Amino acid sequence: MFSKRAYKFFFFKKNMTAVLPTVLFECSLHGHISNKLKAKLLDRLIGICGTHPIPIFEHEIGFIPTIQTTEGPHRNEDVLLRLKSPIEEDDLTKRQWTLCQLGHPETRTGRTVTVRPVLYSKISVGDALKFMTVLGYSYTFEYAKKGIIFTYRDILKISITQIFKLEVQHDVSKLTPFDPKENWIVEVTTIPVQQDQVDAYCLELKYFGDSLEGILNLFHVEHLVLQNKIHYS
Repeated sequence: MFSKRAYKFFFFKKNMTAVLPTVLFECSLHGHISNKLKAKLLDRLIGICGTHPIPIFEHEIGFIPTIQTTEGPHRNEDVLLRLKSPIEEDDLTKRQWTLCQLGHPETRTGRTVTVRPVLYSKISVGDALKFMTVLGYSYTFEYAKKGIIFTYRDILKISITQIFKLEVQHDVSKLTPFDPKENWIVEVTTIPVQQDQVDAYCLELKYFGDSLEGILNLFHVEHLVLQNKIHYS
């Protein structure tokens, strides 16, 4: 699930405040859609969800340990951490950042949705990027995500987004689409739940995916693709 090293990073630090999180699980399905079909999908989602979407514009930065663990079994405890925030202003120190770790997806035979443990902890005070340096972590990647999001019965989040590269580190004013065809990524994710709720929420997710048939086919991503391993160069 999570390594011991993962847990020790979610703690209280001088001049920083983070809430010690509980390990929960997210279930998800994924898809993609062209601009041509996007309007039909939105119409279907408005009908199913009973609400209109809200816009999202997010910045995500990835970090890996500054000092690599020596090759061997203990290297598996090296974890990729992420900082995520809505983009409401350019000054990174004034944003509301959340520290995240996504665990490895489970490999259960017969599972038709992605299930993975997650840790989220809001950083409420201090400079989040300096905090990562104090933790012994260094910058490795970043991207911006722009689009819209629906909610369904307060249990599912449906995001329709495009991913953008930053031309200048941390500068979200200069963005280039990752996909030159400008297709849209669709991700349907449950709220984080306790392990004993996973089966019921997987079923809800499947029923929701069935309701989009004819416009969008949601699929279960192979667990090897979503593993949160660090590949040191």
